[in-house]
Amino acid sequence: MLIALLLALSLVAAACGGADSGSSDDSAASGDGLFRDSGSDGDAEGSFADDAASSDDGSSGDDGGDDGDAEGNFAPPATVPAASGAAGGGDSGDDAMAEDDGGYAEAPASSAAPPADGNGLFDDDSRDADAENPDEEDIDVTTRDNGIRGFVETDEDPESTFALDVDTGSFTIGRRYIEQGQLPPPESVRVEEYVNAFDYDYDSPDDEALGIFIDGGPSPFDDDNYLLRIGIQGERVRESDRPDAHLTFVVDTSGSMDRPDRLDLVRESLTLLVEELDDDDTVSIVTYSDSSGVVLQPTRVRDEDEILDAIDDLRPGGSTNLEAGLRTGYALASEVHEDGDINRVILASDGIANVGLTDPEGLADLIRADADRGIQLVTVGYGMDGFNDVTMEQLADNGDGFYAYVDSIDEAERLFDENLTSTLLTIALDAKIQVEFDEDVVREYRLIGFENRGVRDDDFRNDDVDAGEIGAGHQVTAIYEVEFVRGVDTDDRRERLGEVNLRWEDPDSGDVTEIDENISMRDIEEDWTDTDETFRLATVVTSFAELLRDSPYADAIDYDQLVTEASALADDLGGDDLDQLVDLLAEADRLA
Repeated sequence: MLIALLLALSLVAAACGGADSGSSDDSAASGDGLFRDSGSDGDAEGSFADDAASSDDGSSGDDGGDDGDAEGNFAPPATVPAASGAAGGGDSGDDAMAEDDGGYAEAPASSAAPPADGNGLFDDDSRDADAENPDEEDIDVTTRDNGIRGFVETDEDPESTFALDVDTGSFTIGRRYIEQGQLPPPESVRVEEYVNAFDYDYDSPDDEALGIFIDGGPSPFDDDNYLLRIGIQGERVRESDRPDAHLTFVVDTSGSMDRPDRLDLVRESLTLLVEELDDDDTVSIVTYSDSSGVVLQPTRVRDEDEILDAIDDLRPGGSTNLEAGLRTGYALASEVHEDGDINRVILASDGIANVGLTDPEGLADLIRADADRGIQLVTVGYGMDGFNDVTMEQLADNGDGFYAYVDSIDEAERLFDENLTSTLLTIALDAKIQVEFDEDVVREYRLIGFENRGVRDDDFRNDDVDAGEIGAGHQVTAIYEVEFVRGVDTDDRRERLGEVNLRWEDPDSGDVTEIDENISMRDIEEDWTDTDETFRLATVVTSFAELLRDSPYADAIDYDQLVTEASALADDLGGDDLDQLVDLLAEADRLA
């Protein structure tokens, strides 16, 4: 009897030990990155993902337009209030893809997730797909489905033209979703705003307000393709060299702002901004709810206590008459407008408008004439439940400014302290890019992102067409995926791929400048490990955004790969932004 009991206990102990061993084997499977083959002998240099998705999905290169401008045919936007985790906003997604033949690929309806069969590069079965997040809450953000660009055949349309965009709001909103335990709705993800949220350390231009930077490397989306990075760097201006600033804060004090992450955070943000201004700058404050009113007449910052008292006295209540707030704010800004100085209206709001003019297009039209006179608009978004991303983005576009979203005091510090001069001083108006590819070298290409920033090719030199505005020190990064013509020798470093043309207007003189830069094969590295670290960062962020928006071109990408690459970059480059990116990728992996 005793012998039998001892034998049984030994069998139980052996079974427990075996379970522990198997668990550790599973956890070791997630150590490879975008271009590392987990089945190899450990020499990962230059090896590509074996199961990369083919771009030949039926959407490639289908122009559909009679004028040869495949990228000019944009899908009509659909505005949808997006609940958390929504895959595509219902029928509005179909409307947005109605012009799919204009260079757009139709995104699948389901949210992005690693292959269910576990046969990708990273086999990690430790995730519980059915796990519930106890902190998950409903979030209601009104956003717009702009579609997804597909491949364009170069021999049908060699030119790709778009307005520059320095907005970052889409990334910050996506970060807020993930930190609250939910994936952002795919239609809320604008790839370029995710990429813009990171610094790529481009060199300052030598002689002009803007400079062009070009490099490239292998594509993680298809092992036959390459990514091309086009970076635009604005000249850096020292804080002491900027002109005086005349700022008019237009603050939403309606009942919907009565939350800690809204009006309380607005007060903290504006206080931070005022403390960074110079004595000769001026601040005015307008509030709006049912109607609008002037809380603070234009006041020099040397009287800082008076300004801070007015900010501290802001109280919520009432409906939301955004139209009245904008009208009063711009009227007050006009009183202190000075040519050659910085003249800005800064709108702090959740984007909701339910009294007076409420549609984004009508509100945007209100401010167009003032923007042409040199009073530019920065829109700063707060809150999530009911937040209107469409209104805030469209107002900034029409107001010749930019759109940011503040979800924490850290983000406010980045916007109003670390990047204050970029936030205030515009160095280029109506900035736009035209990339012309050589059809003898590039078979097809796709611009990743910028779906709602397209400019028709023949309007590139039409200076009446509104484009993008760039602040001092701002960066813009565009990523193209390209497939070369069969037989092109990638080892011929002299091979010319095309040309980048950049055009903008000087905000002071009104003079228009155009510069260009050749794209050659020497700009593109064959092996992933030979690429610049900041190129790898841009690739990881682009891949992250493509996964989040359910891009059909991201089927070969897995969150585990991105976590590995981002972790290596965080070790090499350092910085809180990269550490945060690693955490976001890991949490998105858990949520997917």
